[in-house]
Amino acid sequence: MAERRQGARPVSFFAVTLPGLGKLLREEIAAHPALEPGGDPGFDGRADLVFFRIRRGAGFLLDDLRLADDVFAVISEAGGGPPDRVAASLITRTGLERALSMRARFGRHLSPSMSFRVIARVVDESRFKRTELRGAVEQTISASRPRWHGTDPADLEVWVLEHRRAQFVCGLRLSDRRMRQHGEGRASERHGALRPVLAAAMVRLAGAEPGRLIDPCCGSGTIVREAKAAGWDARGSDIDDEAVSIARTNVPGAVIERADAVSLPHPDGGFDAVVTNLPFGKQFQVDTDPVGWVSDVLREAARVTRPGGRVIVLLPPPIRENAIGLVLASSHPLRLLGVPTRIWVYDRDESPVAREPSAFTSSSPPSRTSP
Repeated sequence: MAERRQGARPVSFFAVTLPGLGKLLREEIAAHPALEPGGDPGFDGRADLVFFRIRRGAGFLLDDLRLADDVFAVISEAGGGPPDRVAASLITRTGLERALSMRARFGRHLSPSMSFRVIARVVDESRFKRTELRGAVEQTISASRPRWHGTDPADLEVWVLEHRRAQFVCGLRLSDRRMRQHGEGRASERHGALRPVLAAAMVRLAGAEPGRLIDPCCGSGTIVREAKAAGWDARGSDIDDEAVSIARTNVPGAVIERADAVSLPHPDGGFDAVVTNLPFGKQFQVDTDPVGWVSDVLREAARVTRPGGRVIVLLPPPIRENAIGLVLASSHPLRLLGVPTRIWVYDRDESPVAREPSAFTSSSPPSRTSP
């Protein structure tokens, strides 16, 4: 019965991303000529899940999905029940063979004797604990593949996720750490650096046609790096000398300069987009009024953005829906390390925005931290 159900399964892959980015990832998948998205995104308690298939005969690289942290080949899906029944429904011979063939298709090593690791997540533990589900899946795999052995780290990772209540999916991880880091990662790390997948989502919201882009609070340079990868003529600035040095290391060849986000050394309308992660978190410190500082940053962002351009800001609410020269087009709630925040997408209107002296300009920047 499980084999027939697995054979009729309408999806063959799923990708995971930050909580709140599932809808944007689904849009990225839908826009890819080789991919067909499944239904609405799911949520396993720690990440959003998006299901998809590869069109017959189409070419696809895992790195094509800039908004995904990891990609999996589906082994099988199952409904609720006790852990051993769920595990028996999920770990099928046909499903394992299909997932392993996908791993080989994407150039990953296979051998008759391999190590494996199981990651399990459940929406809640009122029916059983995730450790019980993980143990049941490990036993089922060991019985099915006696030459495999469980260990951590391992050659293979099998993830079992409850993406909706009493709806489970089991997948074989196809990606590795390079997908999450979008390559080899940052050459120089800095506390509170933005996740590449989130930076890519913000750049995607800036528009389909790349032009000139600036990040005026560039930190480690992650947004600038993602924008350049997407074809933008991107540059960055920061008031923190250390951030400027690190960003120059992480984005070789990009223009990174020291500048205050409320008084940028650029002409009116000089950019097609401003994309930035404003400092926030437990150590968010502005000498005077944080709300006034944010208002000044938005005003300056509007000034340097051409009419019809975009301003994208990452910042927790509350924030003014509209600012001088800007009209809120959309917002996207998400969670970073359990802290709610939001991507704010503004359209630059036609009104002129003059630079005004600011009471919040300071040589001491607000602290940039993770939530």
